[in-house]
Amino acid sequence: MKLSDAFVGKRFFVGLGKPEILGRGEKEVRGSAYVEGPAITGDPELFSTQAISSGEAGPEYEVGVTMASQNHNDEYLTGVEKEPFYAFFVRQYARIASFLKTDKLLCVEKIKSKIIYAETIMAKNKNFCIPHPSKKGKNLIYACLEGPENAVYVRGKLHNSNEIVLPEVWRNMVDQKSITVSLTPVGAHQDLIVSRIQNNKIVVQSKSGIPIECFYHVFAERKDIPKLITEVDK
Repeated sequence: MKLSDAFVGKRFFVGLGKPEILGRGEKEVRGSAYVEGPAITGDPELFSTQAISSGEAGPEYEVGVTMASQNHNDEYLTGVEKEPFYAFFVRQYARIASFLKTDKLLCVEKIKSKIIYAETIMAKNKNFCIPHPSKKGKNLIYACLEGPENAVYVRGKLHNSNEIVLPEVWRNMVDQKSITVSLTPVGAHQDLIVSRIQNNKIVVQSKSGIPIECFYHVFAERKDIPKLITEVDK
């Protein structure tokens, strides 16, 4: 059956499901629709078997209950910029209850999230913002320290000891040759030096007869990921 136009006054159902949330009888939600799916809007060729086999549908193509793509409806787009336009558009709010996967690019003005997992985050600046711990009605914003390497650090204090024990995970995570150590004596000059670095420990030496008491700060470059390339083409 082909129709030029179809008008549904109350509800529109496609499939065998029973969407109770759309109401019954006097409580029917006017203008509502139910589609059991899968449903496609836009260009169906982008979801065809040929598109999958040729790779046009993406290397990780997955069939969805609702699939949307751009179409070529020039009549609707008369008077506006025709390409590209959105396959899916939300004017105000949208909620995803469980999982959102974006294969290529996600453009947003702000992201508010408890946890973000990513392999690489690229940003002009990296800040954190928390409620101010001592000033009511204020937020506290700090910026992340930046440098030309993928580095990790550990810091602490030595008291009557000459060994800085590095985290066990550093054995396989950092380049041992990249380790640098800063020592700050406490209370008196102690002529502190780094005697040696071996077996995941840093041995500190002081002037003979002086007990060691100092702060330390140790940096190292990660080796479990590729070296950071600091200058790239646009």
